[in-house]
Amino acid sequence: MRVAVVGGGASGSAIHRALGERGADPELFSRTTGFDVLRDDATARLADADVIVEATGRFTISRRAATDFFTRSTRAVAAAARASGARHILLSIVNGDLPQVQGYGYLAGKTAQERVARQESPDLTIVRSTQWFDFAGQNLDRMKLGPFAIVPAMTIQPVALDAVADVIADAATGARLGVLHEVAGPEVTTLWDMTTQLPDKRVTPIPLRIPSRYGRAFRDGTLLPAPGVEVIGPHYADWLNTRSA
Repeated sequence: MRVAVVGGGASGSAIHRALGERGADPELFSRTTGFDVLRDDATARLADADVIVEATGRFTISRRAATDFFTRSTRAVAAAARASGARHILLSIVNGDLPQVQGYGYLAGKTAQERVARQESPDLTIVRSTQWFDFAGQNLDRMKLGPFAIVPAMTIQPVALDAVADVIADAATGARLGVLHEVAGPEVTTLWDMTTQLPDKRVTPIPLRIPSRYGRAFRDGTLLPAPGVEVIGPHYADWLNTRSA
């Protein structure tokens, strides 16, 4: 089974690895491998794929920029999937489509992406996860201001990326059936608690309550999964210990 993984970074690598472990024939398509989903001919480049996993990403809080990127990415992937008859698997976010968080540009973009995918991909599976464990470190990098970094107040139920990649790989290879899978990690915590546990922060974290509707939603646990969402992967502390080792 030939699986095209569109998107680089940690998620693309984790999905590529999980697919290989299941005996699939994965190929990574990202800017690091010479493919730009917004500029290149996705239909031609992905023509040999039986399954296309879309795990593209662009961090921005601009609604316009996020919506433009994610919808253009999905239109390109959906067109390629239609042309070749491939299945389309989209990586998305648990509760990212709720009205309370649409003021946050990134989540608004992901919501638009899901809408386009449902409209344009006839054979679509969406895998939604909660925030990954890597989020705490990524936030420090993104929100760094000199020797400090802002940590927004968020109540979340994070999950290990490798566990999410396993779910995507199972969906791609047919071990999981269905059009929607939602997964979360085993414990509720806050972004602040995750950040304080990082072994080498290199900056001083500063907590911040975001004064907006979506900021209140982040604090109040709007992003927490509903009861019954599948729980996967290790606890955060165990994940940190494994990485340190």
